[in-house]
Amino acid sequence: MNVSFYCLVYKAKLNLHKLISSMLAPHTCLRCGTEANFMLCNNCLDVFNNPGFLLKRCVICGKQLISEKETCLNCREEPLLLHTNSVYPIHSYRLWKKELLFQWKITGNRTFSFTAASLYNQVLSSKYPSIPIVPVPPRPGKIFSKGWDQINDIAILLKKLYGNTIISMLIRTEKKQQKKLNRDERIHQLGHLYELKKNITNIPEEVVIIDDIMTTGVTLENCAEVLKRAGVKKVHAVTLFIAD
Repeated sequence: MNVSFYCLVYKAKLNLHKLISSMLAPHTCLRCGTEANFMLCNNCLDVFNNPGFLLKRCVICGKQLISEKETCLNCREEPLLLHTNSVYPIHSYRLWKKELLFQWKITGNRTFSFTAASLYNQVLSSKYPSIPIVPVPPRPGKIFSKGWDQINDIAILLKKLYGNTIISMLIRTEKKQQKKLNRDERIHQLGHLYELKKNITNIPEEVVIIDDIMTTGVTLENCAEVLKRAGVKKVHAVTLFIAD
């Protein structure tokens, strides 16, 4: 199946989701409340599509900084990202962006995957060009029960639409949902969430992990630790949101 035909088929499937969700959801923009045919009106979509390259960020976790230091207070006093070389979280997880993630991830408005993939690609092509991408895998049974996974959607679109190299190197071993755990419980899971897939032989020297949101950083650090043990020299990460 060629790329153009694949994208037409994939987009048709997602448009079906959009049709269903449009019949169930109010036709208003999540950010400004004006009438919209999508979750965001065109003006607010332009705001969301800004990857924030001009913001001053922590060189480790990517959190927006208001001081002149290169690292945030957490990364200086309680460093967690010991195996993750850098993280670029695109947006802060606040206000209307919480509802945006809910509509995409929980409600299943998969048409947002195209918008998200475009935003990921802006960051990847600018900050980490030509570096293979490793998607964070879903918990066991999620795709079977829900029929899809948001990061799997992004990985497919990054490959088919933008030509990125995707390497699915990891599997998740823990079934429990991270959102149901507090910070201490999540940190306790370090080293126990992910494993390298069997028969992975070509280990790249540098990779970029993609995930939807960074909360404590445990997921990214777990993945980075496994990848480093496998022989990867540098591990970066790009997430759509950061809970700061």
